Amino acid sequence: MLAAYFSGSLGVLSEVFNSGIDIFVCLVTIFSIKYSSRPPDEDHNYGHEKIENFSALFQVLILFLTSSYIIYEAINRLFINKDVEVKVNIWIILALVVSIVIDIWRAKILRRVAKETKSNALEADALHFTSDILSSSIVIVGLLMIYLNISKIADTVAALIVTGIIIFLGFKLSRKAIDALMDRVPAGMYEKVKYETLLIEGVEGIKSCRIRGSGSKIYIDMVIQISRLVPFSQAHDIMDNVEKKIYDMIENADVVIHSEPVETKNETINDKIRMVVNESGLKCHDIFSHKINNEIYSELHIEIENTNDLTKAHEMITEIEEKIKREIDIISHLKIHIDEPSEILFDTRDITEDSNEIVRNVKNILSECSDVISSSDIQVISTNGKIRISLNCLFNSIHSFDEVHDIVTVLESRIFLKLKEQNPKLTNVIIHAEPSTN
Repeated sequence: MLAAYFSGSLGVLSEVFNSGIDIFVCLVTIFSIKYSSRPPDEDHNYGHEKIENFSALFQVLILFLTSSYIIYEAINRLFINKDVEVKVNIWIILALVVSIVIDIWRAKILRRVAKETKSNALEADALHFTSDILSSSIVIVGLLMIYLNISKIADTVAALIVTGIIIFLGFKLSRKAIDALMDRVPAGMYEKVKYETLLIEGVEGIKSCRIRGSGSKIYIDMVIQISRLVPFSQAHDIMDNVEKKIYDMIENADVVIHSEPVETKNETINDKIRMVVNESGLKCHDIFSHKINNEIYSELHIEIENTNDLTKAHEMITEIEEKIKREIDIISHLKIHIDEPSEILFDTRDITEDSNEIVRNVKNILSECSDVISSSDIQVISTNGKIRISLNCLFNSIHSFDEVHDIVTVLESRIFLKLKEQNPKLTNVIIHAEPSTN
């Protein structure tokens, strides 16, 4: 202040204004950083770090106001009051040099901390001190030119140059702060996140992707599309892989991934049928689709809880049949077998000991089949008045799976048809095939 008063230098006066507002600006910065460090709460779910952007804008506003006065005074000295005398001595220049050294030290430390913490407020402070260094250097050059009688207006021109630098840097910082307040996505980040996500196995597409910044954190909300055939646990693993990939790409990221099931081109006709049935709240099994003369035939079993009510069951099946044909229009013919639920745990009675005739007839039928090496574990059970037969059969390992499957299917049918006449309540025969160890 004394140097500006005794010298009459506009450049030194501009430095006085800059130094004078430094304390006030630093207090604002301290307040904003202390407030921004608060954890998220019910009213501020994303935290309080955006306050630093308001602090940065406030500092820019102060710089602009200072610059406006310097510009006004410079115009006055250049065009109106041209007789203002500037007195220069070594002490004034030495004071500015000391100021430059201090500002260099402060700006270096602030810039490093701002980079580590990604603090806009600290970055604004570093910019402020950097502008002080530039302005002080230019003011010294102007004073030296006057001292050496090179130019009488060098001090005023120096002040204008300093003001221009401050305005340029201020606009640059204010644009960055406004971009942060408007949630502007960092350049290239949106495209990179989507590109890397689509490379992850199991991700069929991206329905939406939203990115926003708040202080040092980047918040990413994404909805990815996963095949509807993928089990929930596997879909969860895919979402975890997406999150991990983004965390590896972006430091201080906060990622929320949601998935939606989608139909894919890799689905078979049977897959589509199963999805339609499941969407109706029912289960199905033994789906078989085949093609005859460019027409597609499909057969399946659908499980219904109340199978005793034929009218109700038929109405449900008819509705599902129409839905399947409507959604999978390539199916020409559809046959549905009404079945009882497969996942109900039935109360049963083991009546094997009281079913000697049934066991004997089963063994007789098996003995007529040369492909069966031996049989074991013949069990007869009663469930809600219905009889079921299960047993194990040993087959020669030289047979293929398809061959054994065909043999088992024939044997199950023969046993069922043979014993059904004598046991009307017989509903099912199951043969478990095992390969021989020879």
